[in-house]
Amino acid sequence: MVPFLRKIRKSLLGKSSLGHYMLYAIGEILLVVVGILLALQIDNWNEEQHMREIEVKTLRDLKVEFTENLTDARRVYEGNMGVYQATIRLQQNAKAGVYHMEETDSLIFYMFDWFDYTPKPGASNNLINAGNLNLIQNEELRYLLTLWSGVNAELDDDEQLSISYSQNTIVPFLAAHYPISNLENYDFTLTHYDIQNGMNASETLPARQTYDPSALLNDPVFMSHVSTKKMHAAHNAMECLNVVESCEEILELIEKVLGEQAQP
Repeated sequence: MVPFLRKIRKSLLGKSSLGHYMLYAIGEILLVVVGILLALQIDNWNEEQHMREIEVKTLRDLKVEFTENLTDARRVYEGNMGVYQATIRLQQNAKAGVYHMEETDSLIFYMFDWFDYTPKPGASNNLINAGNLNLIQNEELRYLLTLWSGVNAELDDDEQLSISYSQNTIVPFLAAHYPISNLENYDFTLTHYDIQNGMNASETLPARQTYDPSALLNDPVFMSHVSTKKMHAAHNAMECLNVVESCEEILELIEKVLGEQAQP
């Protein structure tokens, strides 16, 4: 192409045709400009394709992260609902004068227990900390990802208050007024497998100690602890449900965007 243009330019100069030469010069400039624009367009297209490849990989990482988060959030939600229902049953039994020792033990196990949701750090943290959130094209998904840390923080605040109350108040009270060893019968980790000895631990469980369930269920201090534990469980379940719904929304949008990216 270049030798051909040079021949044309030489021919026009030889004929001293200034008008034709000017037209040729303009055409040559336009050709160069078009070539530069095409090269830039190709570079931009290649860069866009590269960014979309990175986006797809990031979305897949986010899918793994939020699938794990959803599984753990559901576990914690169900656990808190179990605590909530157990405290209601304790209140009902106290009111109705139902004092069955084994049932009381099983319900107190929920009083003794607590649940802690821990989000999995990963692609979402990397995106936000690196300032690359704009890599995600979907505006709604970007918005939900910016809210994600706040949703976690609200649940964590309630959980830490509940855990602190259980560890520092309920456990010491039970240790002083109730045979905590009875709860080993309801700890399925101990019942099914002894990690240290690699054997079934059911034979090593301590004998159930007798106590007066009526005295415990008529103790106003204990029933105050039951009420507090119930309120904590309700708050934790509500906040955990927000986490579950956020995870579900985020995963739904990720699937939508990945589906769009896969289309030709």
